[in-house]
Amino acid sequence: MTELQLEKVSKRYGKKLALQDFSFTFSPGITALLGANGAGKSTLINIMSGLLQADEGTVRCNGTDIRELKESYLAKISPLFQSQPMFKSYTAEEYLAFCGSLKGMSAGDAARQGRELLEQFGILENRKKKIASFSGGMRQRLALCGAFLGDPEILFLDEPSVGLDIYEREELKSYLCGLKNRRIILISTHIVPDVENIADCILLMKAGRLFETGTQEELVQALEGKVWEVPAKAELPAEAGLYHSDGKTLCFSDGQPCPEARLKQPDLTDVYFRSLTGRRHPCSDCF
Repeated sequence: MTELQLEKVSKRYGKKLALQDFSFTFSPGITALLGANGAGKSTLINIMSGLLQADEGTVRCNGTDIRELKESYLAKISPLFQSQPMFKSYTAEEYLAFCGSLKGMSAGDAARQGRELLEQFGILENRKKKIASFSGGMRQRLALCGAFLGDPEILFLDEPSVGLDIYEREELKSYLCGLKNRRIILISTHIVPDVENIADCILLMKAGRLFETGTQEELVQALEGKVWEVPAKAELPAEAGLYHSDGKTLCFSDGQPCPEARLKQPDLTDVYFRSLTGRRHPCSDCF
């Protein structure tokens, strides 16, 4: 079983600390990296992909530093970056043939699997068209095809749903669920529905640090009895962490924050807002 072990990984850009003491072990399944823009998610993926060198700490694959593994590690991984580079003069078929060659695939295998992926993501009929003519959503679906090409052991997907409509996002989630028993799949996003109900483990990031981790069930359960719907103009203590979701005004409190407050059944969106607004959950003490 493939494992990726990160130990005290840190990265600075000048005086800005983008990533600090990040430690975690990734194993097969879907891991969600959930955090706001600027939380350090893309920096982490770039380090794990070998594009960036960490200032401190190590990244190991099955116990060996990825810098020692070199090409053998690169052969295992397939990253989808937030701004995936593409030659817009290529057709979709040509782009996937190029991706296949980079992954060491034969031309025949790349063409066969590429056709299957284009059909899976609904752009087979556009395979002869130039990428320059594609909409943003079509380019994203093509980029996903390139990432999945070659059956990689490790997938790094940075904001994979950009440009996709609701139906396409659900199709992507379904496809990923079919892969997760055989691969390490890391999804980096700030969009909660992208990972809701499919992630085996959720990592909440804030200001370059691992804020909290657990299963969706564990994280949601830790907020039972702590999420309250309150009047829009309610006067609440600053530590209540007032926020808005689905047109409601909500806050966090161990007890009823005001007479008009009503308990809300927590969900993963509340967990995410909790990470943005303040303190860790009690269950995070073990981290």
